[in-house]
Amino acid sequence: MTPQDAYSLVKERFKLARTLAVSNSQTGEVVGRVSRVSPVEVDENEFVINVVVDHEVYYKYPFLGRLGVLLAAVDIRTLSVVLMRAVGYQRKDANVVAVTSKDVAEVLEGDSEEPGGLLTNVIVKCRPLTRVDVLDHNAVEVGDLVVEPQSPVVLPKAWLVEQALSLNRGSVKLGVLHESYSAGQEVVVSVDVSDLNYHALVLGTTGAGKTSFIKDLLSSLYISQPEDRAFVLDATGDYYNSFLPPDGRTNFERWVGRMNSIEMTVVYPITRAWLRRFAKGTTLSMITSSYYDLYVRSLVSYVQSKGREIKVVVEGNKIRVVSSDWRAEVKLIPFFFRFSTVRSVLPRLNPYFSEQASHFLRIALRELRPKSLKELIELLDKSDLMDRLQVHRSTRENIMRGLHSLHETGLFDLRAERLPLSQADGRLVVFDLYNLEADDFSQKVLAYYFLDRLFSKREQEVREGRVSGRYLVVIDEAHRFFPSSRGGDNDIYYVSHVAGKVSQMMRLGRRRKVGFIFATHAPEDLNETVVELSNTKVLFRMDRGTAESLGLSKQEAWELSLEQNGVAYLLSPWLREGRIKMRVPIPPPLGHYDLSRT
Repeated sequence: MTPQDAYSLVKERFKLARTLAVSNSQTGEVVGRVSRVSPVEVDENEFVINVVVDHEVYYKYPFLGRLGVLLAAVDIRTLSVVLMRAVGYQRKDANVVAVTSKDVAEVLEGDSEEPGGLLTNVIVKCRPLTRVDVLDHNAVEVGDLVVEPQSPVVLPKAWLVEQALSLNRGSVKLGVLHESYSAGQEVVVSVDVSDLNYHALVLGTTGAGKTSFIKDLLSSLYISQPEDRAFVLDATGDYYNSFLPPDGRTNFERWVGRMNSIEMTVVYPITRAWLRRFAKGTTLSMITSSYYDLYVRSLVSYVQSKGREIKVVVEGNKIRVVSSDWRAEVKLIPFFFRFSTVRSVLPRLNPYFSEQASHFLRIALRELRPKSLKELIELLDKSDLMDRLQVHRSTRENIMRGLHSLHETGLFDLRAERLPLSQADGRLVVFDLYNLEADDFSQKVLAYYFLDRLFSKREQEVREGRVSGRYLVVIDEAHRFFPSSRGGDNDIYYVSHVAGKVSQMMRLGRRRKVGFIFATHAPEDLNETVVELSNTKVLFRMDRGTAESLGLSKQEAWELSLEQNGVAYLLSPWLREGRIKMRVPIPPPLGHYDLSRT
């Protein structure tokens, strides 16, 4: 090839590269070029592409100058599009560009203002991420390409970012890429529904957006996956009112889709004390009416006080809400334990029972044949069974203390109408533990029982070949139910039991299409198994140390600690970069009210 031929070839590549750059630019223009002076810095520890941006472009786009913004270079030699992230900037005043003497530079620092000194190019230091062959079915490969000097650089279109970073992976939409990355355009972030089988952990300080994100996720699942079911253990009071219309306008419709109706089921555990103090009666309709008056009416009044016209009808065990743009129906399932139905699981119903205590209880239930929990306690007091079986004193104390604790919950054999859990057949089922007039122990007993029943039901469906959609189980305030084994005052039997149970559910759940979403503001108090087995982590505003321990860099952790509500880092093995920063819709498209703040 002659020098003239080589020149012509390169010149033609210049034209093609520029054409490709403009066609893949969100602004329709080239914003910079790979530097001629120091285009690429490559060694075994660093790979940096230096991009030159002139001052007019730099001032035109306010997101330039921010770390993390995404740029794309079209390599003149290969015509591949290389997606890059800005990791640093070099900005100098024109008056000191040619100055090499420190003394002279210091004199210029104290000189008068000179606006013309800012009319200089900006060097953007970029780290290559991936490269896309836009001429061959948009195949994506690692961005290990030494990009040619003068290669044109653009702000990439949304589809290119989604493709290059595997952001828009499936039908369950989570939000959009943060504007500091996306240069102001809305780049959709979504996951494949199968990703949910591998569990997620949602972390952040109170009020940072965890609950809004989970409600967004539930709504996206409700819209896109009609065969899937979601179950929420609501110990915070944030979910039982989800059937009310959303509080204000939301970006959810634009980013994800329209949500204007919902059908859900609320399982509400009732106690003897609750029936005595609050219930109008013991029938399903009276219990439902009492529930509405106690926990829902004030929220409806609040919504109406904001000028929104809604009509509510309470009939039987159903609550219907209707407005001009919202329709919802809630089925209330009052619940308490019947000894006859939980007798077989009683040895594991109390998570504080030791292994020896559970073993003995199985024998006692078989030999004594009690008809109620109270009768079991009385028979054990009178019987010499523990003496004959030589049950150790500490085990006896564990058994009797555990049985008395269960009895004192007031959750057994009430004289009221109830429905079996099999009636909780909606696509969104909320177990309302928040409004339960009981202590922390009662909530834990109910939570583990509900989870045990869910998993048993799924096992049966697997054996019978009836698995269609998946189960998504949401556990907020997860550290309360699954505490860490590190230090603290947690009972050793309880922590051991919980760790074994959650490990089994999470490991087997992957194959049985059962995914868990755990949320907490106190990750240091959460069981290590939950953290380890949650493949996806969503990090909202939190302290820097915790963010760094979860995998963010010092810079990312610092940014996150100061971020607005609704901004999070998504860490996932299915993302090409491993993590991205995103913004989720706030408020969510479901009822989201806290009257304590009004």
